[in-house]
Amino acid sequence: IVASYINAKNPNEIYFTSGGSEADNQALLSAARGLARKGKKHLITLNIEHHAILHTMAKLEKEGFEVTYLKPQSNGIVDVKDVEDAIREDPALVSVMFANNEMGAIQPIPEIGAVCKEKGVLFHTDAVQAAAHLPIDVQAMNIDMLSMSGHKCHGPKGVGILYARNGIRLVN
Repeated sequence: IVASYINAKNPNEIYFTSGGSEADNQALLSAARGLARKGKKHLITLNIEHHAILHTMAKLEKEGFEVTYLKPQSNGIVDVKDVEDAIREDPALVSVMFANNEMGAIQPIPEIGAVCKEKGVLFHTDAVQAAAHLPIDVQAMNIDMLSMSGHKCHGPKGVGILYARNGIRLVN
């Protein structure tokens, strides 16, 4: 059901966690640690992300990763050109929240996904606030990893969902 809801190619791309925060943590840690072996140690996110993202990015900085924190425009939406310009030769991951519950800002996810695909960078989105409210198509939006929380999309509390495209190895 979850795989078809987000247009995942295969149900084996769906992992269940204890919540949206754990799904976020697993996505970031897996991408960063997996790609660090290839010399890719640069991460990009927004400075207005959920603390699950920001705290994990801070942890990764302590492990030697470099994080670029982009500032959105005054309307809370990041300029896609800023994301594109932040991508260097050693990118591991771009992580941008799909929708912000405090500001109501909906990020240009399809456009960011297209830039990431073109540049060969993994793209993660925290879709906890978007699930059940906005259409999500991981194929059309070029999303490699996506986090959701069960209780935000008519499921039980204490259940998170992580979509990880086939080929992405999850690590501890």
